Amino acid sequence: MFRNVVKAIHNGRSPMLFTAIEGNRIGHTAVLDGETVYGDPSLIRTADVDAELPSVQDGILIERITTPPHLILCGGGHVSVYVSRIAKMVGFRVTVIDEREDFANPERFPDADSIINLPFVEALDTINDQNAYYVIVTRGHQFDRFCLETILKKPYTYCGMIGSRSKIAIVNEALLKQGYAREKIESVHAPIGLSIGANTPEEIAVCIVGEMIQVKNSKMRGSEWDQALCDAIETLREPYAMVTLITKKGSAPRSTGARMIVKRDGTIISSVGGGFGEFEAAQHAQEMLNNHANAKRYTCMMNNTDAASKGMICGGVIDILIQIEED
Repeated sequence: MFRNVVKAIHNGRSPMLFTAIEGNRIGHTAVLDGETVYGDPSLIRTADVDAELPSVQDGILIERITTPPHLILCGGGHVSVYVSRIAKMVGFRVTVIDEREDFANPERFPDADSIINLPFVEALDTINDQNAYYVIVTRGHQFDRFCLETILKKPYTYCGMIGSRSKIAIVNEALLKQGYAREKIESVHAPIGLSIGANTPEEIAVCIVGEMIQVKNSKMRGSEWDQALCDAIETLREPYAMVTLITKKGSAPRSTGARMIVKRDGTIISSVGGGFGEFEAAQHAQEMLNNHANAKRYTCMMNNTDAASKGMICGGVIDILIQIEED
C-alpha cells in the first residue's frame, strides 16, 4: 500500500490513504489514487477535498498525502547557495536553475536534488509542479522578468522575487502592460522574505526560507511525506515498522499523520516528534518486529514531571499506531 502512495506522489498526485486504527482490522489500509483503489474498498470513507485533513471517521484515519514542497531557485548566486542549504534542512526538494555551470554545479550546491544548466525560460518550461516554491534571485532585472513571466503562467504554491521596491515596481508595471492580472502579480512575494532586517546572504536566506515555511504551514491540507520516508518505502526489502502519530494533546511537536520507519536493527527514518515519545515508539516497533506482530495502537502519556526527567521540554499525550510491513 505504501509503495502505491509513493508512486502516486512521485507522479505529482495527492492520493488518499485510509487506515483502520481500531477493531479487528486495525492496521489495514486502502489507497484511493484518483479513481483507482488499492486494498480494501470498504475502508474508504467520503472525505470532502476541502475538509481539514487528516481526520478520523468511524475508526478510520483519513489522510491526503502530499509531496514534499519543491523549491526552484532561479539563479545560482550567493544567496541561492544558503537558501538551498537551509531549505533542504527543513524538508524541501531543491532544484537550481542557471545556465552558467560555474555558478550552478554540484560543488556549489551539494544539497540540491537537481541542477539545470539551461536558459531560465527553457528550464522553467520543464517544471510543472503544483507544490512548487519559486525563488527568483537571478543576476539581473531582465532575467527576473523573464522568470516571473513564465512562472505566472504555471501552478505554484509560492513565488518570491528579490529586489528593491523600485525594481519590483518596474517589473510589475511591465507585466501589467503585457496583460497579466494585477491580482496574479500581487500574489508574488516581493520584496521576498520575512521582514527581519536581514543584510548578509546567510540572513537573507533565513528570511526567505522562513517565509516559505510560513506559507507552507498555512496552506497545507494533508500529511506530508518527506523524501527520506519515500525513499525508504521504495527501497527497503526487509520487514519494517511504520509508526504513525494519530492524535496529540498538549505540546507534542508533530501533528496527526506524522510518520517514521523503524528497522529491525533500531534505525529510525523520519520522525514523529523526537524525544522520549519517539524513543518509546521505536522500542515498541522493534519488539513487534521481533515477535512477528501485525499492528497495535497505544498512548504515550507524559506529564511535566515525566517530561523533565526523560529529556522532553514539556508534557503531552500522543496516540500511536504501529504497522508491520513485510516485503
